[in-house]
Order: sequence, then C-alpha cells, then structure tokens
Amino acid sequence: MKEHIKYYLIVILAAIVGHLIAYKLVHIPRQLEFVVILSLLLFYPILRKPIIGLYAVFIVSPFIPYIRRLYYLVYDRPSIDPLIIVGDLFLVFILLGLFFEFQERRGRYEEISVYIKIVFVYFVYLIIRTVFLNYLPLAEALAKFKYYGPPVLFFFIATIYADKLSHLKNFWYITIIVGIIASLYGINQLYNGYSKAEMVWFSSIEFSTLFIKGIARPFSIFQAPVVLADYLQLTIIGILMCMIWTQKKLHLFLLLIIPVIFYAALITSVRSSWVGIMISLLIWFVLFRIKGNRYRFLALGVLILIYIGYQYFIEPLDSGFQIVPSRQTAQESSQSQQYFELLVSDRATALYDPLGEHSFLVRLQLWRNLINYARDPALAFLGRGLGCLKADSLYFTYLAEFGYPGMLFIAAIFVVFILIGLRTIDSSGNPDIVALAKGITILNIVFAIVSITGTHIHYFPGDIYFWFWNGVLVQLSVFNKPDAAENEETIDETHQGTIVT
Repeated sequence: MKEHIKYYLIVILAAIVGHLIAYKLVHIPRQLEFVVILSLLLFYPILRKPIIGLYAVFIVSPFIPYIRRLYYLVYDRPSIDPLIIVGDLFLVFILLGLFFEFQERRGRYEEISVYIKIVFVYFVYLIIRTVFLNYLPLAEALAKFKYYGPPVLFFFIATIYADKLSHLKNFWYITIIVGIIASLYGINQLYNGYSKAEMVWFSSIEFSTLFIKGIARPFSIFQAPVVLADYLQLTIIGILMCMIWTQKKLHLFLLLIIPVIFYAALITSVRSSWVGIMISLLIWFVLFRIKGNRYRFLALGVLILIYIGYQYFIEPLDSGFQIVPSRQTAQESSQSQQYFELLVSDRATALYDPLGEHSFLVRLQLWRNLINYARDPALAFLGRGLGCLKADSLYFTYLAEFGYPGMLFIAAIFVVFILIGLRTIDSSGNPDIVALAKGITILNIVFAIVSITGTHIHYFPGDIYFWFWNGVLVQLSVFNKPDAAENEETIDETHQGTIVT
C-alpha cells in the first residue's frame, strides 16, 4: 500500500512540475514572480553561508536596472517595481544568516565598539527622523529611507568578513569585471545607439538630467549616467589595488584597461567623476608617497580647492539640461563624433563667464537659502527630516534634513574613516592589507570631495561600497595592534591562499 501511495505521489509531483515547466516555457514571469523565485532559490543558501549573499550583492545588483528595462519589452512599467528591492532582500537574508555570528562576536568588538555604537546610533536616528519630526508624509518618508538606512547595515556585516582577504579581493575582481562590461556597453551606446528596451524606458521616465539638449547620455547597464560614472570610479580603485595583488604579467593588461574605463567615464559627461578619477590616480601615485598626515591633509586641501575651482569657475556655459521634442539618441555612427563633442568637448572647453551658467547660479542660490533658513533654531538643530530635500550636495542635503549636527556628522565621519585608513597604511606590515587600506582611503577621499556637489553615498554603488568597505577598514585597523595576534594569523593564512569561511 505504501509503495502505491509513493508511486501516486511521484506521478502527481511529476504532473505539477511538468505543468510548471510548460507554463514557464510560454510565459515570462512578472517582476514580482521573478523576485519571489530568486528569493526562494537564494534564501536557504544565503542563510547557511551568508558570504553567498555578499557575492550576490556585488554580482547581481549592478545588473538589476538592465533587467528592469528588459521587462519593459513585455510588461508595462509598474508604479513600484518589485525588482528594486532585490538588493534589500539579499541584505535581509545575510543579516538573518549572521544573527548568531553577531551574538558570538559581541565580545570581540571591544576594539571597534565605539565605531559600531556611533554607526548604530546614526542608523537609529535615521529611523527616528523618518517617522518623527519629518515634513514628508510617512509613506513618502519611508520610501526615501531605503536610500539612507539599509546600506548602513553593510558596515556591521563587513566586520564579520574583514579577515577573509580572499573574498575581499574577489569582490574587487568582480567590480573590475563588471566595470569592463559596463564600459564596453556604454561605449556601444555612444556609437550604436540604444536598444529597443532602452527606448521604451526613455518614454516612461521623467528623468531630465539623463539628457543634454535632448540627447541621452550613456548609462550602460545602470539607471543613470552618474551611477555608471561612480561605478567606473570604483573600478579604477579596484584596478590600482589589483596591480599589487596580481602577477606582474597582468599589470600591463590592467594599465591598458584604465584608458578604456576613463573614456567611458568621459562620455557619461559627469564632470565630478572626471575629476574624481584623476584625484584617485594622484592620491595613489603621489599622496601616498608623502610622509606625515599634516602634509597629506595639506595636499588634500589643495585637491579640494582644485575640485571646487573646476566645478564652479571652469564649468561650461551650455551645460544646462534641456529636453527637446525629439529626443535624439545618436543611433547613426556618423553622429558619434558630434555626440562626443557635445558630451565631453563642449563641457570641458567653455572657460569664459562661469557666472553665466544657470546650473551654477541655481545651486549657489539654493545653498544660500538653506543657510538663511538655518537661522531658525529648529531648522538649524533638527532640519526638516529624512528625505525632505536633495540639495545637490551631500553636506547641504544633511543641513536641510538634519540641521548643522547632521552636516557636521557626515563631514566628520569622512574625516574619521580617512584617518583610520592613513593610520592602517602606515602601521600595517601586510602588503595586502596596505593595498586594501589604500583603496578604501581613496574611496573615502574621492567621495568626500565629489559629495560637495552630489549625494553619492545615497544610491548604488556608492552606498553599499562606502559602508561595507569602511566596516572592513575599521576592523582591519585592529589587526595592526600588538594584541591582535590571532587575527594576524588568520590574515596570513588567507594571504597564503587559505580561504577562511
């Protein structure tokens, strides 16, 4: 009897599976179905080995915007696309998988407990200012919280994996590979135009800064040119580190990649990224050769002044964004040179009358108004609440949303992370740790500078990379202390090729 029941169950199961297979052969799952299927496939593996979730974050997240656009060929764009929560689901799965690990490691966080407490208090404060004392309606404020709060949790996850150098290197190798793919695809958009899915996407968005005089800027697999530019910035940093980690015969290949990455960054027409990449190279090849933090910060001050001068006194007149009725996309190769001149040459060579540029004047007026509004004690101390105003500057955004305490906090956290990085570079004897600390320090310096005119840590990839790699950096700083012998042994084993899991 039991054998018959088993046989019937197998037949029923086969019928169900066959039906599902046949259904999927002629049916593309909707966005929500795709998210559910992906979650079911990855939930248990990530729960058992959370490191799989980190690999999913670094591999899958860059391609989510591209997948979203492909769906527009089949389904209409939903008001809220479930695909945008894929990264958040990975984060939740990782945190669940690490729950007991956090409990076990509580006693080992004494060295960095002050940083953990500060970041935790910051995270809680973000939640409070989302729900309370916020000018926005609760539903809108919660939607904005997605870009502020969840990425902060990667800081705590990073403290678990800071001694797994093999995996940390792999994350940067992945960044380089994805960066190369993104660069080549962006260059393809310049010369061959946009795909049908991207053309459909153009008709469904109200994203004016994607266009310059009606022509779309290359954005590759990402959702915006600035995101592509930020990812290419991180790719350059990854290449610099990998030149230390890899064999010399690969160095020439890595060096040859840099011009390709920089060219792709140029055609995004994001000028802050052009400066950011040049600053990265200057820091790597010049600043790190300077001894003493006093002289290093003096050099950084000069770089910041150069950046501000470039942004506000050498910007072209005609960089205002306009949409014309026919949104050209430069699909014919004969237009590519003219397209390149519009995106790069025209925006880099118009050096006269900078005060005549509309975007420059608007930005200055906005910041001046925020300072005037901050004369109100309540706005000066508390601001308007999370997500209330994007001021085209991370620091002035925090002034508007959290008052002067928020503005000072976000500036101070950059300075603290940079100091930790410089200290780790000077004190560590492990070349892998030194290379990693140099790369993370460059990340912090560049994001601190370009955030004068942007909010780069409030969207992918800046959000995840900033918080995760600074969590790694803070934990790495402990390995340089004499009483961290056990951690040093783990690092040495990883350096020799043993993957610690």
